[in-house]
Amino acid sequence: MKTSTHPKLLSETAYERLLECLFSKELPVGTRVSQNVLAKMTNLQVGPIRDALKVLEADGIVTVHPRSGIEVIKPTAELVRNVFQFRTIIERAGVRQFALHASPEVLTALEQEHDEMAEKLQGIADADTLIPQMDALENRFHLAIVGSLNNEIVDTSFRRIRLIVQVIKLSKYLSPTLMKQSIDEHRLILAACRARDPDQAEDLVAQHLLSALSRSLGLN
Repeated sequence: MKTSTHPKLLSETAYERLLECLFSKELPVGTRVSQNVLAKMTNLQVGPIRDALKVLEADGIVTVHPRSGIEVIKPTAELVRNVFQFRTIIERAGVRQFALHASPEVLTALEQEHDEMAEKLQGIADADTLIPQMDALENRFHLAIVGSLNNEIVDTSFRRIRLIVQVIKLSKYLSPTLMKQSIDEHRLILAACRARDPDQAEDLVAQHLLSALSRSLGLN
């Protein structure tokens, strides 16, 4: 029996390509461009670009100004604080569930990934090549915590917040020292979850996100 697969819509391709342009810095934050420019940039027609922009606007990544172009988000200090306030509310609740119910296999896999990343960061002065791996590890760690709530509405909202976090990171230099700091904070949270201590895990997540907020604002 043939297995049918749903072909990717052009609007979905446009959405992915626009994000690629943004995260590669081909499309700078804070810039204002036309749909035609974006169509040329992505090698797609204006129709799919227009549909993708509706989703990106709902995600908070762009603002579509009728007759005056598309404005790409430029993170402000207020936006950064709002993002981390939201994350703290969600992740404090999530990590309590994660500490109580995460399987030993999931905890072991995350612990090993953090150990491997910490080893890669040893003795290097420039960690640019490790940023994609670090971002992927951050996503797996935090999505595991939020996923413990088993709440589709939260999952959808958190996906959008993670996109904005990635945009915030575009203007920040992530040094090996800052990466190691984040890894160490994650490890402490995982240790509390391994000990099935939701109170300590919640406190550590709150501290971690406060530190991450300071890093994002360039305060440390």
